[in-house]
Amino acid sequence: MAKLARMGAYDFNFDVPAGETLAPHPDRVKAYEALLPKETFGFAPSVDDRAAWGRWREDPLGKKMLSLAREYAEQPFPDYNDAAFLACLEQEDVTQINTVLPETRRRQVAFFMAEAIYDEGEFLPVLESDIRALAKLSTWIHPNNDLKRLNFELKTYEPDLVVMHFAAYLGTVDHVLGPRLSPATRELIQAETQRRVFDPLRQRIETGRDVYWWIDVKHNWNAVCLACAAEAAMTLLPAADRAWWLAATEALVKNFRDGFTDDGVCTEGVGYWSYGFIHYILLGELLRMGTANTIDLLDEPKMGRVALFPDHVEIMPGVFPTYADCHLGAVPTFWARHWLDNRLGTARREVEPVTDGTDPFDGMGVQFVGELMLWMFRTHDPRRPQRSALPVALRNWFEDAALLVCRPASTTTRRWAATFLGGDNGVNHNHNDLGTFTVVLDGKALVLDPGAEIYSFRTFSANRYDSQLLNSYGHPVPRVAGRLQEAGPQWRATVLETDFTADVDRVVLDLRAGYDVPTLRRLEREFVYDRRGAGSLTIVDRVEFSEPSEFETALITLGQFEIDGARVRLRDGEAAIDANVTIDGAELACDTDTINQPPHPHRIALRCAKPVRSATITTVLRPVA
Repeated sequence: MAKLARMGAYDFNFDVPAGETLAPHPDRVKAYEALLPKETFGFAPSVDDRAAWGRWREDPLGKKMLSLAREYAEQPFPDYNDAAFLACLEQEDVTQINTVLPETRRRQVAFFMAEAIYDEGEFLPVLESDIRALAKLSTWIHPNNDLKRLNFELKTYEPDLVVMHFAAYLGTVDHVLGPRLSPATRELIQAETQRRVFDPLRQRIETGRDVYWWIDVKHNWNAVCLACAAEAAMTLLPAADRAWWLAATEALVKNFRDGFTDDGVCTEGVGYWSYGFIHYILLGELLRMGTANTIDLLDEPKMGRVALFPDHVEIMPGVFPTYADCHLGAVPTFWARHWLDNRLGTARREVEPVTDGTDPFDGMGVQFVGELMLWMFRTHDPRRPQRSALPVALRNWFEDAALLVCRPASTTTRRWAATFLGGDNGVNHNHNDLGTFTVVLDGKALVLDPGAEIYSFRTFSANRYDSQLLNSYGHPVPRVAGRLQEAGPQWRATVLETDFTADVDRVVLDLRAGYDVPTLRRLEREFVYDRRGAGSLTIVDRVEFSEPSEFETALITLGQFEIDGARVRLRDGEAAIDANVTIDGAELACDTDTINQPPHPHRIALRCAKPVRSATITTVLRPVA
C-alpha cells in the first residue's frame, strides 16, 4: 500500500501489542517534574510584564496587530459553525471551512497580540466572545477528518491539526492574558481543552488502545500535534501533568525525526519542512525552557542537518524545488530557516547580519501565535537577525533521497541551475515522479515539477493519483508502453552511477522498477549538468523492451513554448532555453497537452513515432543567448 496510507486515505487508529505502552516511563516523568518550574510557562511572559510586552508598542509588528485587531473587531465572528461543517460533508466540498477557518484563527491571534502589547482592554470583550463561540462548536476537527460524523455527534474525540492548534492558542491566551480574563473564560478554556484534547489523548497513549494514527507517522502531523499538546499543557496544567506531557511528547516525536533521511532531506518539500520543523522547534524550546537547557532536540547531528535543509536545497536565491506537495513559489519560513543562528542560550555558527531588509516576521502569517512569540522573546535580537556566512556549494548531493541540486560556478556566464530526483514513490505527500528534474535560468523555472494541487476531498483519498499533477503524467518523466509510474515505496529508482567534478555533475538512475510493465527490460535516465560556458543540461533516456512498445518522455512548463522540428524553445519573460531532441532507434514526434489541474502547466511529449524494441532519447537544454 502506498505511503498515502499516512496521508488521509487509510489513516487508521491502532492498538499497541499486549504488554506494551506508549506512555512515558515513570522515572522520566519524575525527572522532568524535578526540573520543571513550579508555575506554568510559555514562550512569552504574562501581560503583567509590561517591560517585555510594552517594547512592541511602537514596533511595526505591534502597529500591524493593532490595526488588524481593530479591523476584525468591526466584523462579526466568521461563519465557522456547525452548519458550515455539515454543509462541507453534504456537498463534499471543504471550500467554505477552508475559507472561514483561517480567518477565525487570524482574528483570534490579532486580538490576543494587540491586547498583550497595548494592555488597554480594547479587545478583551471580543476575544472572550470568540472563545465562547469556539466552545459552542460540536467539534473543532476539520470535516475532511470526520467523514462519518463521529466527532460531530460526540461519539469520539479525534484531535487533528485544527483541534490541536486551537488548544495551543487557548493555553497561550490563558497563560499570558489570564490576569485580564474573566474567571468564567478561564474555566471555559480549562474545560474545553481537557474535554477535547488532554483527556482523550492521554487515555489512548496510556492504554495503547485506539491510539490516534498520527502518533506513529513520520511526517508533519506528528510534530505539529505533539508540539501543540505540549504548548497547551505547559500553559494550563499542574506540574505533575506538565511533566507527563513533556516526557510523552519528547518520546513520541522521534517518529517525526525518522521521517527525514539521514542526510537531512524533507521529502515533503520546503513548505511542509517549515510547517513540521517549526513545531519541532516549538517543542524543542519548551523542553529547553522546562529543563534549563538540559534537553535540546536540535543537539544531534541528524536534526542539525535537517535544520540546514533549506540552505542545502536552495537552487538559486529564493528558488526551491517543488517536489511532492510543495506549492509553486514556496520558500522556507525565514525565522525557522535561521533559528539556529538566532535562538537564545546556544552557540551560533559563523554568522553575518541579514542586510537585505527582510522582516523576520514575514512569512509567519497570523494564524499560529507560538512562532510569533518565539521570535519576539526567545532570540538574541528579534529585529537584527543573523544568518550563516558560509559560502553556497556548487552542488548538494543527498544520497539517501537521491536528490541532486546543481548550481553555476563563478565562471559560468549564465545564472543556470538544475535539480534531479530519484528515490521512491512512497514518500510523505508523494507524487509519482521518479527521475523528475527542474531547470532554472535567471531565477525562472523553465522546466519544472508543477507542485501541489489545490486540496480537495479526493487529494487524500484512494483516488489521489487521478490527478495529473500528482501522477507521473504531470512530471517531466517517461511514459512507458502507455503506462504511468506506480504509487508506493516498492516502486523506486536505483542510483547506478554518480560523478561530480568542478565542471560536470552526472547521475544515472535505473527507472525500470518504477513501472508495472512486464515487457520492460531496461530504462535508464542519465542526468548531466555542465557548468562550462553558459551551462547546459543533458537528459538521456535509454529503453529496451522484449516486444515493440510505445515510449515517450516529456517537458513540463508554465512558460511559453514553441516547437520547431527537433527543437523546443521555452520562455518565461526574458529567460529562454532551447531543448534540442534526438532519438536513436526511432523518429521523433511531439505532442502537447494541458494538465487538468491548476495551474494547468503545459506537457510537451517527446515520443518515438512508432513502437520500439529499443531507443535512446537525448534532450540537451541550453540557455538562449
